Amino acid sequence: MFRWRLLIDVAAPALIMCWAAIYMYNAAAGDTGFGALSALERDVSLKAEEIDDLRARRQSLEQRADQLSSRSLDADFAEERIRAILGYAREGDVVISREELDALIEAQTAP
Repeated sequence: MFRWRLLIDVAAPALIMCWAAIYMYNAAAGDTGFGALSALERDVSLKAEEIDDLRARRQSLEQRADQLSSRSLDADFAEERIRAILGYAREGDVVISREELDALIEAQTAP
């Protein structure tokens, strides 16, 4: 009788409190607790920013591709891109090299 009373009055509540403490610790600091949740939320916010940046880049690339499509090809835009990429110039165009441009900018900004 004494042993059952000891088991019910002392051991059972002690085991229940230990079990509850283990679960509370895991909820706060475990691999699946609040700390892990906040780390996952930070990752989600970083990935959301990255997705927004990629969407903006995709939209600008789609806009550029639309300008280069044969349906709506802008001749001035195509000529500008060809000149920029291939380095072509027409007769009569004034061409300033990068070195000359840098020298002119330095001369204007120097006291």
